[in-house]
Amino acid sequence: MANLIDNSKIEYTVKHEAGWFIQSMKKAKTLEKDYLRVIPNVTKEVLLKKAVIANNTISQVDNRDCEWTPSQRINLDSKTFSVQNFKINEEQCMNELDNIYSENVFNGMGGEAGANKTAMPNADGLEDTLMLMIQNALAGDIDRIIWGGEGNEVDGIQNGLVDKALASGETIKVANAITIDTSNVLTEIQRVYESIPDAVINEGEFDPEKAPVRIFVDLKTYRYAKQALSNVPTEYQVVLPAWTFDNGVIRYMGVEIALVSYLPSNTMIAASRDNLFFATDLLADTQSIKAERGNSLKDENMWYVKGQYRAESFFLFDDEVVVYSK
Repeated sequence: MANLIDNSKIEYTVKHEAGWFIQSMKKAKTLEKDYLRVIPNVTKEVLLKKAVIANNTISQVDNRDCEWTPSQRINLDSKTFSVQNFKINEEQCMNELDNIYSENVFNGMGGEAGANKTAMPNADGLEDTLMLMIQNALAGDIDRIIWGGEGNEVDGIQNGLVDKALASGETIKVANAITIDTSNVLTEIQRVYESIPDAVINEGEFDPEKAPVRIFVDLKTYRYAKQALSNVPTEYQVVLPAWTFDNGVIRYMGVEIALVSYLPSNTMIAASRDNLFFATDLLADTQSIKAERGNSLKDENMWYVKGQYRAESFFLFDDEVVVYSK
């Protein structure tokens, strides 16, 4: 429950209503599935560092001659990333809110017993409905910010993982991407798999400290893959068990084919969770979001919502990311 100052003012703060902000992030499907690492409390820039041992070896032959031959094999790779500033400035007509709210009255969201389709919510119900709407929209924006790509602009900003992968000169781009359908989807996913560097696949498969690589696909591609596997069970599931479909999860050669509803059509990205990041200040103690009703003389039927936050998605090692985009 928020700090309800009076019937015309609402304020949610991380300090008192942390659950609302956490739930806003969890409703973003990418974060709910834990597909990338979240870096909290970033207000301007974040510096990421990773120690790498050259050739992954540190041993030398000892000739038992007391010779001292030190070598420096540990290198520190680092990158600095900046976050984008966003704000929430919304206004909502009470009459429209009543129409939206009426569908939720029967779900116990502050509605009185026996409420009908035209019943206005009480103060608590209005608070729940208004902030639920803002929360759902914010979660969708987080997913758009993370992935970007065609159709995922947030107020004109489109700079997600897809955009960064396509713009980078170091990412691995699958050539001759095509429009995906049931007839070719399995072949195209295989092409993405074959483009993943051996080190990335091996780390996730054999090193328990490393996260496995995933191939992220859009909704249509995922649906086509399910259809293709159901149409040719002998070839793909019995004779050649490279493909598996177990507990709702599709895998090819053990690599999960992960559904991302906000990926553009005919787009796939292969990467490890260890290399995907989302930086934000949404969970910082200073965060708040406010809603206030207009004055009683003119705008008494209007609610105004105000908030701000910072967010950005990125990957650390471009040469470990595979992108497929038509």
